[in-house]
Amino acid sequence: MRKKWFSGILYPFFVAILIPLIAYMWPMLKDQISLFADLLDSPVYQAILGQLGMIGFGTFEGAIYMYIFSWMEMIMIFVTILIPVKLISTEIDERTLDVMLSYPIQRWQYLFEKFSVYLTYNLLYPVLMVLFTLLSAVSLNESINIATFTYTVIGVWLLFFALGSLSLFCGTLLLKSKKALTVSGIIILGQYILVRVGGMVPAAKYLKFFSLFNYLNAGTIVTSGTMPVNELLLVITVGLIALISSLYVFQKRELVY
Repeated sequence: MRKKWFSGILYPFFVAILIPLIAYMWPMLKDQISLFADLLDSPVYQAILGQLGMIGFGTFEGAIYMYIFSWMEMIMIFVTILIPVKLISTEIDERTLDVMLSYPIQRWQYLFEKFSVYLTYNLLYPVLMVLFTLLSAVSLNESINIATFTYTVIGVWLLFFALGSLSLFCGTLLLKSKKALTVSGIIILGQYILVRVGGMVPAAKYLKFFSLFNYLNAGTIVTSGTMPVNELLLVITVGLIALISSLYVFQKRELVY
């Protein structure tokens, strides 16, 4: 936890600090909502926003969802491609894995502990986002459904888990950084492209269902007012399968590098 702690808290803090920034700008934004009405209603912009487009922008709550969760997707793509895959590939590249594995623990346990640190730091996203949103709403005397907002940020953390597990599997399967990052990028960016193309092209709507970005989305959760259990189970299942596969491969494979 202490190693590279700054980078671990930097991204969650960067996302969370945008919330009071939006709160500060909200009085000005509120007066100019009508100027953005046509843009927000355009099919292209709706496709870019995805399910977030279902949330009205005319309230403080809607603005928080639109801005924060749009940024959140970009951060999620970057973090899940880069960090989990490097938990092992960095040790391979720096030839320090033999030293790490000389400790009296199983290989899978070593990998699981490293991935647990990744998940622990990512808990800062829901914690800081709920805290900053609550404080911002109170300071502006605006209303926001904190229970629903909490569901959405839990969904964010679960997507970090599932996508991170896929990235980790790439790292344990390919070991070398360049190969692992390339494949991880193709898988995760590919899923993002699928959900955007599926939202933009009616004939390709079915493509969305092959992307994890289509599930536990803030727009869906806000519209339903609760956590969709079927999507919750799907995301957790994919994450667990990828994580268990990573642990198994790392435990059994010959580490030649």
